[in-house]
Amino acid sequence: MSARAVNKGDRVAFIDEVGGGVVLDLLMPGRVRVRTDDGFELVKFIREVVPYDRNAAEQAYRITDHQAGMVAANDVMDEQRKKRIGMRLGKTPKRPEDGGVAEVDLHLHELVEDETRFSDGEKLRYQLAYFERSLEAAIRDGKRKLIVIHGIGEGVLREEVRKVLQYYENVRFHDANMARYGSGATEVEILRH
Repeated sequence: MSARAVNKGDRVAFIDEVGGGVVLDLLMPGRVRVRTDDGFELVKFIREVVPYDRNAAEQAYRITDHQAGMVAANDVMDEQRKKRIGMRLGKTPKRPEDGGVAEVDLHLHELVEDETRFSDGEKLRYQLAYFERSLEAAIRDGKRKLIVIHGIGEGVLREEVRKVLQYYENVRFHDANMARYGSGATEVEILRH
């Protein structure tokens, strides 16, 4: 991503972490001093911040009634499935899922109901924000691995995902299993200290 235009007094969000603040000073070369919402002053590279647009943020994280209903229906199905485990008469037992591995599919049609209302830049920002939330959840939940399905395409999403991963000290990443995912996925190993 190229450097973004920010000015003194602009409200910005951080790319590499949760939160944001107000730009206090433009420093050289390519840095800004930001007062966070918690009152701390941080020096960030301009490429590490984005102008904060409340309307775009609300739009990106808005879910429809249909999506909320689907989540509720999935929760009910999961509860029913948990009650039936071991009662699969006449069928080959299902291979147990590896609880230490999480998967996230970043194909936009998997994340939103109507992707046509997004510009290309908004699509990428939405996918990256969703990826970061998934990575943070995997780290928080003690997962060993996160499989990021980004697809092949022109490779833009893959490269942006890998740029984000470079900010995390406790992860290693490489292409995921080709036999299972093809060349459109990245495997992230979460290291525990």
